[in-house]
Amino acid sequence: MSKTQSLTLIMVLAGFIGMIDSAYIGFNSLGGTLLPCGPASKCHEVLNSSYSHVGNISIAWLGFLFYFAISTSSVFRLWGFQQAFRFTLVASLVAFLVTTYLLYIQAFILQAFCDYCLLSAFLVMLILGLHLFLRPWKEN
Repeated sequence: MSKTQSLTLIMVLAGFIGMIDSAYIGFNSLGGTLLPCGPASKCHEVLNSSYSHVGNISIAWLGFLFYFAISTSSVFRLWGFQQAFRFTLVASLVAFLVTTYLLYIQAFILQAFCDYCLLSAFLVMLILGLHLFLRPWKEN
Protein backbone atom coordinates (compact mmCIF):
# COMPACT_ATOMS: atom_id res chain seq x y z
CA MET A 1 0.00 0.00 0.00
CA SER A 2 1.39 3.38 -0.97
CA LYS A 3 1.75 6.35 1.36
CA THR A 4 -1.07 8.15 -0.47
CA GLN A 5 -3.38 5.17 -0.05
CA SER A 6 -2.49 4.85 3.63
CA LEU A 7 -3.24 8.53 4.29
CA THR A 8 -6.49 8.27 2.35
CA LEU A 9 -7.46 5.25 4.44
CA ILE A 10 -6.80 7.32 7.57
CA MET A 11 -9.25 9.90 6.17
CA VAL A 12 -11.85 7.15 5.68
CA LEU A 13 -11.40 6.11 9.32
CA ALA A 14 -11.44 9.71 10.61
CA GLY A 15 -14.66 10.32 8.70
CA PHE A 16 -16.18 7.14 10.10
CA ILE A 17 -15.23 8.07 13.68
CA GLY A 18 -16.67 11.55 13.07
CA MET A 19 -19.92 10.01 11.82
CA ILE A 20 -20.22 7.95 15.01
CA ASP A 21 -19.41 10.97 17.20
CA SER A 22 -21.86 13.32 15.48
CA ALA A 23 -24.63 10.70 15.24
CA TYR A 24 -24.28 10.01 18.96
CA ILE A 25 -24.63 13.70 19.75
CA GLY A 26 -27.45 14.15 17.21
CA PHE A 27 -29.56 11.24 18.45
CA ASN A 28 -29.11 12.25 22.07
CA SER A 29 -30.04 15.85 21.28
CA LEU A 30 -33.35 14.61 19.86
CA GLY A 31 -34.28 13.06 23.19
CA GLY A 32 -32.61 15.67 25.38
CA THR A 33 -30.46 12.97 26.97
CA LEU A 34 -27.54 14.00 29.15
CA LEU A 35 -24.32 12.70 27.65
CA PRO A 36 -21.60 11.35 29.91
CA CYS A 37 -18.55 13.58 29.87
CA GLY A 38 -15.12 13.79 31.44
CA PRO A 39 -14.83 15.37 34.88
CA ALA A 40 -13.50 18.68 33.53
CA SER A 41 -15.99 18.93 30.68
CA LYS A 42 -19.38 20.55 30.55
CA CYS A 43 -20.95 18.76 27.60
CA HIS A 44 -24.49 19.47 28.73
CA GLU A 45 -23.90 23.24 28.76
CA VAL A 46 -22.29 23.22 25.33
CA LEU A 47 -24.71 20.82 23.64
CA ASN A 48 -27.78 22.58 25.02
CA SER A 49 -26.62 26.11 24.24
CA SER A 50 -28.23 28.19 21.51
CA TYR A 51 -25.03 27.75 19.48
CA SER A 52 -25.56 24.00 19.14
CA HIS A 53 -28.50 24.30 16.76
CA VAL A 54 -29.29 25.94 13.45
CA GLY A 55 -33.00 26.51 13.76
CA ASN A 56 -34.33 23.24 15.16
CA ILE A 57 -31.51 21.13 13.71
CA SER A 58 -28.54 20.11 15.82
CA ILE A 59 -25.28 21.09 14.15
CA ALA A 60 -24.18 17.54 14.91
CA TRP A 61 -26.27 16.43 11.91
CA LEU A 62 -24.42 18.89 9.69
CA GLY A 63 -21.21 17.38 11.02
CA PHE A 64 -22.53 13.92 10.21
CA LEU A 65 -23.11 14.98 6.59
CA PHE A 66 -19.58 16.40 6.41
CA TYR A 67 -18.00 13.23 7.80
CA PHE A 68 -20.12 11.07 5.49
CA ALA A 69 -18.92 13.10 2.49
CA ILE A 70 -15.30 12.76 3.63
CA SER A 71 -15.55 8.99 4.12
CA THR A 72 -17.36 8.46 0.84
CA SER A 73 -15.06 10.65 -1.24
CA SER A 74 -12.01 9.03 0.33
CA VAL A 75 -13.30 5.55 -0.52
CA PHE A 76 -13.93 6.72 -4.09
CA ARG A 77 -10.38 8.06 -4.17
CA LEU A 78 -9.06 4.66 -3.14
CA TRP A 79 -11.00 3.23 -6.11
CA GLY A 80 -9.39 5.76 -8.46
CA PHE A 81 -12.05 8.48 -8.65
CA GLN A 82 -10.40 11.80 -7.76
CA GLN A 83 -13.09 14.39 -8.50
CA ALA A 84 -15.17 13.91 -5.33
CA PHE A 85 -12.02 14.08 -3.21
CA ARG A 86 -11.18 17.48 -4.70
CA PHE A 87 -14.66 18.71 -3.83
CA THR A 88 -14.31 17.67 -0.20
CA LEU A 89 -11.20 19.84 0.11
CA VAL A 90 -13.56 22.83 -0.02
CA ALA A 91 -15.84 21.15 2.52
CA SER A 92 -12.84 20.58 4.79
CA LEU A 93 -11.87 24.24 4.62
CA VAL A 94 -15.42 25.30 5.50
CA ALA A 95 -15.56 22.73 8.32
CA PHE A 96 -12.27 24.06 9.68
CA LEU A 97 -13.62 27.63 9.75
CA VAL A 98 -16.84 26.52 11.46
CA THR A 99 -14.86 24.43 13.94
CA THR A 100 -12.60 27.37 14.77
CA TYR A 101 -15.67 29.53 15.39
CA LEU A 102 -17.25 26.86 17.61
CA LEU A 103 -14.04 26.45 19.61
CA TYR A 104 -14.03 30.22 20.12
CA ILE A 105 -17.65 30.01 21.37
CA GLN A 106 -16.75 27.24 23.81
CA ALA A 107 -13.64 28.98 25.12
CA PHE A 108 -14.70 32.60 25.37
CA ILE A 109 -18.49 32.79 25.41
CA LEU A 110 -19.70 29.58 27.08
CA GLN A 111 -16.44 29.02 28.97
CA ALA A 112 -17.25 25.33 28.80
CA PHE A 113 -15.89 22.49 26.70
CA CYS A 114 -17.42 19.31 25.40
CA ASP A 115 -15.33 16.16 24.91
CA TYR A 116 -17.35 15.12 21.86
CA CYS A 117 -16.93 18.55 20.30
CA LEU A 118 -13.20 18.51 20.95
CA LEU A 119 -12.95 15.08 19.30
CA SER A 120 -14.79 16.49 16.30
CA ALA A 121 -12.47 19.50 16.19
CA PHE A 122 -9.44 17.20 16.22
CA LEU A 123 -10.91 15.11 13.39
CA VAL A 124 -11.68 18.18 11.27
CA MET A 125 -8.13 19.46 11.71
CA LEU A 126 -6.71 16.01 10.91
CA ILE A 127 -8.84 15.74 7.78
CA LEU A 128 -7.89 19.21 6.56
CA GLY A 129 -4.21 18.52 7.26
CA LEU A 130 -4.36 15.27 5.31
CA HIS A 131 -6.18 16.99 2.45
CA LEU A 132 -3.51 19.67 2.25
CA PHE A 133 -0.72 17.11 2.51
CA LEU A 134 -2.23 14.92 -0.25
CA ARG A 135 -2.75 17.96 -2.54
CA PRO A 136 -5.73 16.67 -4.58
CA TRP A 137 -5.62 19.75 -6.81
CA LYS A 138 -2.32 18.52 -8.30
CA GLU A 139 -3.68 15.12 -9.37
CA ASN A 140 -4.91 14.41 -12.86
